Amino acid sequence: MLKVAIIDSNYNRREYRGLAATWLQWEIEKAGIRECDPQAADYLLCTVSSQQGYKALKREIKRSGNKTAKVMLGGGGCWGPAVFEEIADYICVGEGQNFVRTFLKHGEDGIKKLPETWIRGESKQVVPSDSFPWDCPPLRHPDGTIRIFGSRGCKHKCLFCQTGWERKFIKTKNTEKLRSTINYLIRNNKHVLYTSNEVYEEDYVFKGKSVDISARYENINKTKIKKHDFRSVRIGIEGVSERLRKAIGKPVDNNGLLDLTYDVLSKGIGIRWFFIAGLPFETAEDWKEIKYLVKQLHKLSKGVVMMNFHAYIPQPATPLCVLPLEDEYWERYYDFQCWFFDGPGFTRRVQIVNPSKYNGRIERAMQSMAANENELRKGWMKQDNRNWRVKYLLTPDKMRTLAKKYGIELLGEKRWEDYIGEKAVQE
Repeated sequence: MLKVAIIDSNYNRREYRGLAATWLQWEIEKAGIRECDPQAADYLLCTVSSQQGYKALKREIKRSGNKTAKVMLGGGGCWGPAVFEEIADYICVGEGQNFVRTFLKHGEDGIKKLPETWIRGESKQVVPSDSFPWDCPPLRHPDGTIRIFGSRGCKHKCLFCQTGWERKFIKTKNTEKLRSTINYLIRNNKHVLYTSNEVYEEDYVFKGKSVDISARYENINKTKIKKHDFRSVRIGIEGVSERLRKAIGKPVDNNGLLDLTYDVLSKGIGIRWFFIAGLPFETAEDWKEIKYLVKQLHKLSKGVVMMNFHAYIPQPATPLCVLPLEDEYWERYYDFQCWFFDGPGFTRRVQIVNPSKYNGRIERAMQSMAANENELRKGWMKQDNRNWRVKYLLTPDKMRTLAKKYGIELLGEKRWEDYIGEKAVQE
């Protein structure tokens, strides 16, 4: 009988378990295996939600007190597995159903043969699995919400986004079961969170006061949202200007966004805007459009717009990751912040959340790309990244081609050639 224990790196209190660890527990019980204490296990089944969970994962394995168990790792962070190679003996890249069920049935020898298994010290190509456990029952998150999965991945290909490039988009085939499960939970006063990258592109869209949704601007814009359909709406706007959004593949126009926001707030629904600070080739001119948006929100008579800023982090499956990482965004954000709090920009109708500063951004970028700072500053226009053992949707050369197209669109061909020439000289 396998002696296994679950380690959830997302929580340092063992009584809490995230979605992946809760699912693992279900799989183990379904296989008739009793989970044991981590100290007595032969195998530690570990979960990590992002590459930024690297330190927490090391901490939780150390806390287990087990120095001899084999470490098996899976979860969202394993789409960029290279950073975990020194920690884990075996890494499941992609969805975990096939990996876990093979291990529980055939043991360690079984998973060695799987195409999705990243094995420490090997150099062979790893092919991510799309085998998602659609048969899993609804999962309760530690925050109390019940998570229902409608799809995996994203059909859109925004140049910065790992989700769109790491795998193909798939959605559940059993829409009727999905509908009945959601309706049952809502009737029983459960707080349901529908997990999908774009609810308006699913076969079934559900509504209810307790529901928070994330959706693309154009899909919300063409939908007649009624009063109190949802509790809140989250929109990834991404670039701080229209030209940046167009270049990354997410064209959101400022005035259209404002009209949509006025309408959503008037119906008693909250709204959050999400921006990326520091996209490649962003300029101070781009940030003037953020000030314009805020000034227009002064017109609001009710509601609050949450503006969340996140520093750009390169991700290994994406075209933009090949470009050199440069630190120029914080000064621009700080100018906006001062204009907002100490100048003419302030309004109680807007709340802003800061992006990380340069030190925090570079640490996260090193983890995401499994690279040192020097490698990040050079980029991957010529050399390959360690994560590219994984077969993402794009080959490295195709990533470079799209990165070049993006650079030419924002800089012009002459300035792009000069930029690449300067980087070559610096190397």
